[in-house]
Amino acid sequence: MFAEDTAKLITEGRVTGLPHIVRLRFVYLRDSFYVLGGASNSDWVKNVLQTRRSKFRLEEYVWNVSASLLTSYETAEVITAFSKKYGARVVRDWYQDAPICVQLVPKGIPIKRASIRGEAETSTSFAVWLSKRSDYYGGVASAFDSAAEEYDFTISNNYINTWIREKSINELLQLVGRDDTLVEIGCGTGAEAIIISKRVGRIVATDISPKMIDLLKVKIRAKGLSGKIFPALVRAAEISKVTKLTEGKRVTAAYSFNGALNCEPNLSRFVDELDSTLQEGGHFVCTIRNSLCLAEVLSHAAVFQFDRMTPRKKQPVMVSVGGIDIPSFYYSPGTFAKYFGEKFKLRKLIGLPAILPPAYLSDYYVKFKRISPILERTESLVSRRFPFNRLGDQTLFVFQKV
Repeated sequence: MFAEDTAKLITEGRVTGLPHIVRLRFVYLRDSFYVLGGASNSDWVKNVLQTRRSKFRLEEYVWNVSASLLTSYETAEVITAFSKKYGARVVRDWYQDAPICVQLVPKGIPIKRASIRGEAETSTSFAVWLSKRSDYYGGVASAFDSAAEEYDFTISNNYINTWIREKSINELLQLVGRDDTLVEIGCGTGAEAIIISKRVGRIVATDISPKMIDLLKVKIRAKGLSGKIFPALVRAAEISKVTKLTEGKRVTAAYSFNGALNCEPNLSRFVDELDSTLQEGGHFVCTIRNSLCLAEVLSHAAVFQFDRMTPRKKQPVMVSVGGIDIPSFYYSPGTFAKYFGEKFKLRKLIGLPAILPPAYLSDYYVKFKRISPILERTESLVSRRFPFNRLGDQTLFVFQKV
């Protein structure tokens, strides 16, 4: 009945209360889904058996499910079904001695949600989007709300995204100290804030998405960071509101990663708000999606997709977030830097990445693991040099308030 090879099992962490997602092979028999596991102490096995909030996701359909363990006799039938669907070799290599078989019984009819797509896989034009929505910020917040539950899973399973995150954080950490107060614009579920909080005094982490902020609050409780990270539902163009959460401490640095500012149409107001928030000499580190990506041009040209070489030429660019299409504004490095005018001095400009492909092509990149060390060494050599520092998927800027 279901032809998909794998599905997502979404459970709630027994201790943390956070979404825990695994991708599993499955079979469908007698109105139930069946999955096999290699160990009874796996987190997903413990979660699905001990918590009530479990979901089974196939593309755009999500079922709430209840779980139970099968006997060895019942497991044998499931393994036979696995052999028919996936082949004897897959079962022999992965499941022949699997001690755990879980039955997932759907509770009622499935919920239809937008199918998670790649960032560049959109189906809505800006004109169509605009005809249906008058509130840009509300549309963006709704899209990121829809992505919140699976956001960490999506990012952590994308090699290029994790690579960009590491490089961005390292650049910021060179500028901050143990007692500093920081502000994050577009914190998402707080993955960066949690890492950075170990090296600074406090972080006020802001986002436009209520569900992203809610997940960050759960993380803060689970990790005991209530005195280090302070979440706030604030959009970028109103960032000065965070001064209420700094308890009189001066904001020594602010940062915004993964293109959050590409979803702020009022950049002039944001710069004014940032200027009133940062202390004199304070730094602002951000990454912005570029309007021209060299690796994107070359990647599509290599497979003769000439019509897709410059998809960012026309602004705004429609991107998929949580399966929902939203407009995003991309900038050339020179255009973006002009918004900061005389209030900030541009100290550093880095292509991120400069020659590696954009994140939506990550799956293709990891197929060429043999040449990736060479490309990444080359990346480290050219990403800070003209013109490569201006031609990346994203551009990392380091500004200083003057």
